[in-house]
Amino acid sequence: MTYSERPWQAPASRSARRGRAGLARQLGLGLRALRARQWVHFVPLPLAGAPLEDMLSGTCSLEPVLWGILAGALCLACAYGLNAHGDRGSDAPGKNPLVGAEVGSAAAVPALACGVLAMVAAGHSGGLGAAAVSLATGALYSVGPRLKRLPGLGTLANAAIFAPLLALVGAPRTPGFWGMSLVFTALLLQNQLVHERADVGEDRRAGAYTTAQWLGPAGVAAAGRWLAVGGSLAAAASLGPWAALSGATGLVFGAWLLGQANPARARRRHRALALATGAAIYALAPGGAG
Repeated sequence: MTYSERPWQAPASRSARRGRAGLARQLGLGLRALRARQWVHFVPLPLAGAPLEDMLSGTCSLEPVLWGILAGALCLACAYGLNAHGDRGSDAPGKNPLVGAEVGSAAAVPALACGVLAMVAAGHSGGLGAAAVSLATGALYSVGPRLKRLPGLGTLANAAIFAPLLALVGAPRTPGFWGMSLVFTALLLQNQLVHERADVGEDRRAGAYTTAQWLGPAGVAAAGRWLAVGGSLAAAASLGPWAALSGATGLVFGAWLLGQANPARARRRHRALALATGAAIYALAPGGAG
């Protein structure tokens, strides 16, 4: 008897094919939700634990560095994926591929898998604790209890997602490393404030009362200036003169951007400024990164 002569099997077969196709669509949707283009500029952060001078001279093993970079990328993919799920009811369609889509539980698999793989990679790089902090905070920030809804806590939690990526390579920590980390955190907090200003409409739709809404434009500008002062003092205390000057210059310009009338444009410019400032500090700090 041929397949066509057994009609009772056809519906089951079609159902199985639809099920596989639906699973593939959900997994594909979950992969798009990782949004690599939005975080790829953060991938070099684990290099902060690997002095440039040591890498160039060959005295620093590249294996933990590569594992650390992989762990950082996976932490970011997990955090952005979870955020896409948490914000799919309020984000703009072009920003979040889950907006308007039929999202099933399988769509969360890529983000969760990235989190597991990040811990594996961090175990090889010596940054297991740093990865755990970043991943846990990412879940608390976006999923539950959604710390991003709370002024102050949401902004600080955002820093706790990104700053630990600097420590994913388990190298000995020098004063230069901590100075670089403090300048980065100050720049990150500045960027988060201007980000919150640009996304005020989306945040209100999501029921989030962010730090930028709480402070208002004048308060955000003042916070940016205080972050510039604090970060500059930290740079002066723990970095060489040229690295400290680079950090202070970046923070001062960052504070100026926070007061601009167009927050979306200011956010893009601040991101480029932070990249340039971080690269300059990394190259100019004693020993490369320390």
